[in-house]
Amino acid sequence: MSLRFDATPLFDSYRSFYALGRGELFSADAPVVKNFVHSMTNTVSETISDYQQVKDFLWSKCRRSEATYNAFRSESERFLLWAWCIHGKSIAIMKKRDIEAYVDFVVDPPRSWIGTRVCRRFSINNGQKVPNKDWRPFVVKLSKAERKEFLRSASVSDIKPDAGDYALAQKSLREVFSNLSVLYNHLVEEDYAFGNVISAVKKASPHLIIDVSNDAVKRLSALQWEYVLECTRAKANEDSAWERHLFIIASMKSLYLRVSELSCRFNWAPKMGDFYREEDDWWLTVFGKGNKKRKVSVPVDFLDYLRRYRLSRGLDGLPAVGESSPLLHPVRKHNPGLRARTISLLAQEAFDLASEKMTLDGFEDDAKVLLATSTHWLRHTGASMDVENRALKDLSADLGHGKLGTTDKEYVHADDKERAASGRARRV
Repeated sequence: MSLRFDATPLFDSYRSFYALGRGELFSADAPVVKNFVHSMTNTVSETISDYQQVKDFLWSKCRRSEATYNAFRSESERFLLWAWCIHGKSIAIMKKRDIEAYVDFVVDPPRSWIGTRVCRRFSINNGQKVPNKDWRPFVVKLSKAERKEFLRSASVSDIKPDAGDYALAQKSLREVFSNLSVLYNHLVEEDYAFGNVISAVKKASPHLIIDVSNDAVKRLSALQWEYVLECTRAKANEDSAWERHLFIIASMKSLYLRVSELSCRFNWAPKMGDFYREEDDWWLTVFGKGNKKRKVSVPVDFLDYLRRYRLSRGLDGLPAVGESSPLLHPVRKHNPGLRARTISLLAQEAFDLASEKMTLDGFEDDAKVLLATSTHWLRHTGASMDVENRALKDLSADLGHGKLGTTDKEYVHADDKERAASGRARRV
């Protein structure tokens, strides 16, 4: 079969997908999807039922989280397009060798299926959604550090990733197996597929590298964090618009927050009233991973940053009980807060500022690390710095870990320390 990419994206954004009723198979404003799926019945007669089963899977599995929807949508969509356009077979009758062929395809897709930038699946034309001609099921992209280096030394027009540079990371490959396994569990439960062979394919896959090492989490050094904090604070002293930057990085590091926990979502909008006092102690209510609420202890030192940020917004002192002001003031007044992407961009501006200062001060290697830093490093940085001074159970509770072992594995590395100590005195 042709390896040309002449397919159509199948599932739109999270909001558009769930705006469509569960019983509605195709959106009226995207007839191109319906036409494409029906046209593929000439090759695979079960395409409509395949599409219906995957749509039902996404509906039932991913409603609570946009991130979960995006992950399963990408893999399910890619799998369907391969099954119909390349393999010529329904997903209902896939056997072990078929899944092995798909994994081979994902590891080394044809260049025509690889895009060079992340883009929307659809655009609007005369009131109807049409496929974005630049969208592809696979994407090759520069790392954050590479993009920053390009921007420093070249024009934006020079930043052109090549489809030939596509490489599937081991983490991404593990996610392929995981997502497909969850999909097939659903298909089996619905009596649409005969069995789930994903684990067998994964076990024998020559592409998957078994990693038994306990890799250290990505975190900032004490020096890097000092530069990030001090540079951001100095900038905020000069420009009040940077008070929000300062509050974001202080919150994520000191309270071990994920970016999603600071962001406004369809089912949660963080408010100043989420901070509350019990006797002499302050706490923050967080709506976290897995749609679970937890309370995070607030250190006394952090209260100065909270007061400072509130003062910049014309709010007095510390939050009052039930205060409804957005935790992070939005770009547009009618919004209830900031989206995760906006928060990440603001944090990145702080990292870039510190990176420039570190470069000027001669810490070039440390500065390059900051170019690749993401907001999640702040959570890891705070936990890694505090693990020696706090009871593990308390740190684990503030992090929102369900098990102490998770905290120990990520931040203590007790086994590695014992192993290193026992091997330190070896002689050649």
